[in-house]
Amino acid sequence: MKLNKTRGMSAKTAAKILCITIILVLISGLGASVLQTSFGKVDIIKFTIPTENGQWLSGNIFKPVEASSENKVPVVITCHGYLNNSKMQDISAIELSRRGIAVIAMDAYYHGGSSSSKESVMDSVVKEGTGMIPLVDFAYSHLNYIDNRKIGIMGHSMGGMDVWMTLMHYGSQYYSIIEKAQKPDSDGGTRITSEEQAKADGVNKVHSGFPTSNVRLSSEKIFQSIHANVGINYAKNDEGCYDLTNGNGDLSGNSYESLSAINSIFDDDKKIKTVEIGKFYGDAANKTLRVIYNPKEIHILQHFSFKSAGYTVDFFQKAFQLESPIKSNHQIWFLKELFNLIGLIAVFIAIVPIAVLLMEIPVFKGLKGTAPEPLIALDTRRSKAAFWLRWIISWVISWISFMPISKLDKYFFSDTASFQSTKWFSQPSTNFILLWGVFNGIVGIILFWITYKSEKKSKEITTDMLGIKIGLSEFLKTLALAICVFIGFYGFVFATEYFFNTDFRIWLLAVCSFSSDKLIIALQYWPLFLIFFFALSLSNNIISRAGNQKEWLNLLICGLGNALGIIIINAIQYITIFTTGVSHWQADRLYPIVVLPLIVLLFAAAYIGRSLYKATGKVWLGALVNCMIIVMIGIANTATLSLF
Repeated sequence: MKLNKTRGMSAKTAAKILCITIILVLISGLGASVLQTSFGKVDIIKFTIPTENGQWLSGNIFKPVEASSENKVPVVITCHGYLNNSKMQDISAIELSRRGIAVIAMDAYYHGGSSSSKESVMDSVVKEGTGMIPLVDFAYSHLNYIDNRKIGIMGHSMGGMDVWMTLMHYGSQYYSIIEKAQKPDSDGGTRITSEEQAKADGVNKVHSGFPTSNVRLSSEKIFQSIHANVGINYAKNDEGCYDLTNGNGDLSGNSYESLSAINSIFDDDKKIKTVEIGKFYGDAANKTLRVIYNPKEIHILQHFSFKSAGYTVDFFQKAFQLESPIKSNHQIWFLKELFNLIGLIAVFIAIVPIAVLLMEIPVFKGLKGTAPEPLIALDTRRSKAAFWLRWIISWVISWISFMPISKLDKYFFSDTASFQSTKWFSQPSTNFILLWGVFNGIVGIILFWITYKSEKKSKEITTDMLGIKIGLSEFLKTLALAICVFIGFYGFVFATEYFFNTDFRIWLLAVCSFSSDKLIIALQYWPLFLIFFFALSLSNNIISRAGNQKEWLNLLICGLGNALGIIIINAIQYITIFTTGVSHWQADRLYPIVVLPLIVLLFAAAYIGRSLYKATGKVWLGALVNCMIIVMIGIANTATLSLF
């Protein structure tokens, strides 16, 4: 049987598309840069500073241009959540800095461009605030344009835990001095002298704290160690709200967590019995300001929310006793995200043109080919039934296997699953996705083999006629081409960061630059993930590519099939949250959250893989390119529990 061929994108078309994507990337970088600098009113300074034991912290400082040693401004140090990086806090940084408050957006230890720590992950949270405590010390002592009497801290999720630990760290030192000052044998006897008070104030370096998406530590005991203004922003439908005192995320009324925060400033005879959400209690001047925010949001929306951004502005303006002509509901961060989105779309569109143009180079010219006509023809009721059955089986297995297989990371990657550092496979979130991916890759290869054997009975067809068979020399050239495409893709990313200090992102999906250690980590993961992406390429280009379906419809079906398992997992999780107030998967709530970006990435993988299949006539380039780029996107955006 001879199969007809299908040609891919021409070099001329590829050149035109690539030119358009370059223009879009420039528009994206320039627009995002202008907005995040508040139209030139804020300088953004990248930093890397040494800390204890040879460790270091990195991130960005958003410095209002009017800030100077003669015109000092308050500062807010903000930390992202677990499995994120500093740019996830761009919203708070943009909205605070444009109102005259400097912001230090940090990469926590084990995240982004910061080092790991000599402490274990959990000990680093407790002892170092995963870097927030040394960063407070740095800002207090070394930034001459900072009013070090007004240092604020905030953070989301893990970053919220860092806020609690940092508040307790400095508050405990404050109360220790106050306690000693009240002893009869102290300088002023039981009376606290001005010198003793000044000494206590000097060690209490944090003026105000705003933990977001983390309220577990709000208790009477904890507040005995805190001497600062405190605001709490906790989503009513937070995925982790099940373990709060009331069993849900409602902090209004007589919630223990809310009452603990508010009543920490009152004497016993003045304590309240019910909390009003959004009401300010206490006095910012004596560091007794308290407020509880409880928007009807989910955990992962609190760093992508107009409401939460407004609450952040309101709290710190009140805490620092500042006024700004810019109202808290006047926000520009979303415009910046839209420009980032333009770049995100553009760099993905650029992948295929980059590959097509590289195949015009003599060394890669031999890889050009044409794809055979589809193996599958939907010309009988039986063939149609078989097509849809395979499609359904693939995403159903993807769905029902996700939680059971992913949770096996506790056995295969016990160190990282228990938050211990390791030399090999040091990314917890990448590990459980890897297990799920390898399992589904094996299932996909089996489905392909069954389909191939079934079709072979009625057609003269071999694997080399489907674009699977490949020699060593051709494979090495294909691998080299995939590496060049990877470099071209990330060339856009690194260039945009260098010239505009921005990247490509929308909500949880971010394509950002990475340090050299992340490339070494990727080399550990790529070979195993290739099983999954090879199976995906077989599925999208052979067993799900139907001859008498329109191309756009077939690609839509393939893309949806790639992502549907993850879509259903998250649909179950969030429908449950919004109908019952608590999540379906509670202790394991991170698993669905982490794979949300894969919905978009795996959908896009169908289009990228199909285009490269048409360009080469082989399944391999698409599998390699998708594997390298999608895996690196995850590796660059998550926690790395590597040994120090």
